Amino acid sequence: MADIPETVEIHGSTWERSHVEESIAYCKESSWERKVWFPRDALVHRSGGTVSFYVGQKFDPAKIDLVKGGWSHDHCQICWWDLYESEDPEHGIGYTNGDNWLCSECYSKFIASEVSADSGGI
Repeated sequence: MADIPETVEIHGSTWERSHVEESIAYCKESSWERKVWFPRDALVHRSGGTVSFYVGQKFDPAKIDLVKGGWSHDHCQICWWDLYESEDPEHGIGYTNGDNWLCSECYSKFIASEVSADSGGI
């Protein structure tokens, strides 16, 4: 078995592998689908401006505004890369499990390689 390097390069930056291992392990437990990132509805709290992802939960319209398309970006679960509506595929296309997102680089480096290995390289 080959030695696992102590560092990995993601988007041109060097990361300590130990800083991303837990996130990688968590992401390997999900099924991911490649998608164009799109804005979703958000709840914006009038006091403080806190923004929450809206998934149909009840809220007090006297204190919170529902903003259509107000969820403006997500972060990669592994490297925190910004994913948002963009013509640039590096930011505009990623992988989602329905709740979370991965950038294409982290998906190909850490998830797709495992999927291929698990399926006998198919």
